[in-house]
Amino acid sequence: MNTPSPLLLSALVLLLAACESRSYQITGKSDALADGDTLFLTTDMQEGTPCDTAVVADRKFTFSGTSDSLRMAMIYPAAGSALSVPLFLEPGHISVTLSGQPGQSRVGGTRVNNLWQQHLDSVMSIGIEVNRIAEHIYAGNVSPEEQQRGMERIERITERFSRLTVNTVEQNIDNEFGFFLLTYYPSDVIDDASRSRLISAMPEPMRQRPAIRQMLAQIAQSARTAEGTTLPDFSLPDPQGTPQSIRALVAQHRITVLDFWASWCGPCRQEMPEMLRLYTDLQPLGLGIVGISLDSDADAWRQAIRQFRLPWPQMSDLQGWQNAAAQLFNISSIPHTIVVDQQGRILRRGLRGDALRQYLEEQLK
Repeated sequence: MNTPSPLLLSALVLLLAACESRSYQITGKSDALADGDTLFLTTDMQEGTPCDTAVVADRKFTFSGTSDSLRMAMIYPAAGSALSVPLFLEPGHISVTLSGQPGQSRVGGTRVNNLWQQHLDSVMSIGIEVNRIAEHIYAGNVSPEEQQRGMERIERITERFSRLTVNTVEQNIDNEFGFFLLTYYPSDVIDDASRSRLISAMPEPMRQRPAIRQMLAQIAQSARTAEGTTLPDFSLPDPQGTPQSIRALVAQHRITVLDFWASWCGPCRQEMPEMLRLYTDLQPLGLGIVGISLDSDADAWRQAIRQFRLPWPQMSDLQGWQNAAAQLFNISSIPHTIVVDQQGRILRRGLRGDALRQYLEEQLK
């Protein structure tokens, strides 16, 4: 019998090591599942089509396979309950604990999943803090001043979350976890300036990926409506269906606030009384407001206008998040304000509450 040469043996070892390096094994446990329950694993984050199945035995389950690249996945039960956990498929031993308590499921064991769990812990902590404040200010028995203070606290917390996310991306900008976070979070979490800076720090092969190239194109579009640029003219129907030119409306006032809102938006409705007070106080000095609604239901939109007795012009194409003006300005969250002068120059974006009032008062002195 011929003996394999040392060179051939070395090649086989390298081949086996390469195959092994792509393998992952998920071992999990759950006190919320019973023996015989079926779990699905999916990498289809839109439809949830399963790519693997496991049956629970002794409250434990396992999945195994290979992954040529880092992919986000989800484990969820066939019973269709809310019991699920997101994770990343990457080579190595991935550990999972499925909990029936919200926010208590855990993933770990591999580098990216450990980082992912750390990020989820931070998100959960911030979410609990925001919910506690929101439950208090929406209780209905607090003063408008206290509600405003609560909204400002929530805004500071969300700013803290944005800084946390940007820092996490920066620390992982040369790996797939940083790439995922950068492409996952919208512009109200990672602003365009931070996003551009982070992309420039990426390895060149990552910068050439389609998702990054598309992101750079969106940033370039946003730059056309950034502070200091001139407001593009556009027309949208008013509640009676008559098209209104935004530049014609803006030209009627020294300063105009474009208020992006919707009847279904809880924070928008919460802030509307303050917008009314702002308009009452500053309209004699030259303030105008134009409401741009992201509604899709005309009746709900008109009813909200009547309910709040909004005296300023309103416009909407009733396309929801696909609203033409929202697309033009890359609006990804509401309420959102854009302050412009009489010539249509964009002065500030994103001001709310006391910050908006203070800025307008300074401009209208």
